[in-house]
Amino acid sequence: MDIQKVDVADLELVKHFISQVSAVDVLPNFNDQGKAEFKARILPDITTTFDNEHFQTLKVIFAGEMVGFGALRDGNYLTHLFVSKSMQGQGIGKRLLDALLSTTEAKEISLRSSVNAVGFYESYGFEATGSEADFNGIRFVPMCLTR
Repeated sequence: MDIQKVDVADLELVKHFISQVSAVDVLPNFNDQGKAEFKARILPDITTTFDNEHFQTLKVIFAGEMVGFGALRDGNYLTHLFVSKSMQGQGIGKRLLDALLSTTEAKEISLRSSVNAVGFYESYGFEATGSEADFNGIRFVPMCLTR
């Protein structure tokens, strides 16, 4: 397993990877409006994570394939953390999150967790800062890690 910075040449690969993982792990938790919103806004927004001035963006490569992707905005907001379904439960998400958080000295890291990932973030030390919410059909739980 190798954790690497993404390069602009990775953009289409990252979009494809997130589409695949989302179809299995994220979209089933949304209503039709949420699915449409995710496809219309979230996936096209991946391009912004390639802005090195505001984002630390990493990919995980295993056996020549991308199996993880994560992005940290402005050192204190985790915008994306995806791991292939077949690789979940093997510590890849934790190692990717460790690598992203090692790039910042921020005392608080916040995120909007997918409902299916709340347990993962809680096991890392994040705490819910509010109840499950919904934005245009996209369900999430606001969370924060204080270090």
